[in-house]
Amino acid sequence: MSLSPAKQNLMIGTLSLVALGLLISIFYSPIWWVSLKAPQYPEAAFPQGIRIHFHVNKVDNGCQKVVSEEKFEEEALNCKHEMDAINHYVGMYPIAAGAPIERAVSPFVFALLGLMIIAFALPNNRHRILLISAGSLAIASWTYTTLYTEGGLNLQSAPYRDDLMSTMQLKPDEIQQWSGTDAIRASYEEALARYFPSVGVDCKSYATKMNYVDLYATQQRPFEELNDLLVNAGATAAIMSTFHEMYDLIQSGASMSAEQQQSEFLARCNVMASKVGMTDIERTELMMSITNIVFGGLLAAMALIIFGLWKMERIFTWVLILVPMALPLFFIMDYAGWLWWFGHHLSEMGAFTVKPFMPTVFGVGKVAQFATYSYPNYGFGLIMAHSVVLAAAALIRLRSS
Repeated sequence: MSLSPAKQNLMIGTLSLVALGLLISIFYSPIWWVSLKAPQYPEAAFPQGIRIHFHVNKVDNGCQKVVSEEKFEEEALNCKHEMDAINHYVGMYPIAAGAPIERAVSPFVFALLGLMIIAFALPNNRHRILLISAGSLAIASWTYTTLYTEGGLNLQSAPYRDDLMSTMQLKPDEIQQWSGTDAIRASYEEALARYFPSVGVDCKSYATKMNYVDLYATQQRPFEELNDLLVNAGATAAIMSTFHEMYDLIQSGASMSAEQQQSEFLARCNVMASKVGMTDIERTELMMSITNIVFGGLLAAMALIIFGLWKMERIFTWVLILVPMALPLFFIMDYAGWLWWFGHHLSEMGAFTVKPFMPTVFGVGKVAQFATYSYPNYGFGLIMAHSVVLAAAALIRLRSS
């Protein structure tokens, strides 16, 4: 028995509202959890190991307060900090270094997904275009104001701000005037440098300080200054060896002119800088550039949807529902990608040397003496339910087309 167009539209609208409610719930729910277990963390004291919960806009402490006759805790152990402390021994960067842009733009992306779901439920394409146009303008204004204006961070989601302040140990008044990009920059820099401060070697700057007469006795003391910079930042033995070879060569070259001396310094310094690799400053600037690209991409996506609905109604009507339906795939891809990054960008300053590795995305794994557990949380179940509801709405629309 076929349904009338009115009943089909009612069913699609109802399912879309259910999907919208699920989308809001997903935003505030833990999506995935990870736990580390090891002999030094006995089950009696750590029944779930060192556990954390991933949300779309933050990472939560997954440890609960233990109440037993053998152990009393006034408050639960902060397992997010504990896991950071454990990971840094093998050279892994803190959790806050992962997905800094995704967490910051998640409210705007979810708002766009919700807008697309509502637009799909509308039976009239002209109404869809009007809704997407008005909604896109509102989302674009909200995104720009949040990311790029002074005090814009106040328009961010409360969980994101709370996580930022907890991780960086800041008070509300200290971030009151921050923009969203200020928050991304500050939190990313802090995460990169918390355990592994890197060195930015400006070779040209040091070369101009060279003095042919007495390299170590000059007032500016460029070699001594650079040596201290490297040592304080924990430069590796290979970097320090390159540096000292460079110093010995220049010092012994009494016949070298000042220009030759500076040229030799630049050549050796650039070799050393390449061994240092990408600095925290360079990484942060790259992340800020990506933030700008993501903002531009969000604007382009909204413009493409509006244009597509205008010129290619049939195709883009399905885009409205298929993109939100693919949310589980997007999450898994992003989650797995960042796990790969953590396992393949290990700092040489770690206490133990391990080969680059791919952390376990799903199931049980092992790193050194730690057993790792990585599984979906109930939020991922909500994501799957959200996709099923949207699929049902899409099938009803397909039957009516």
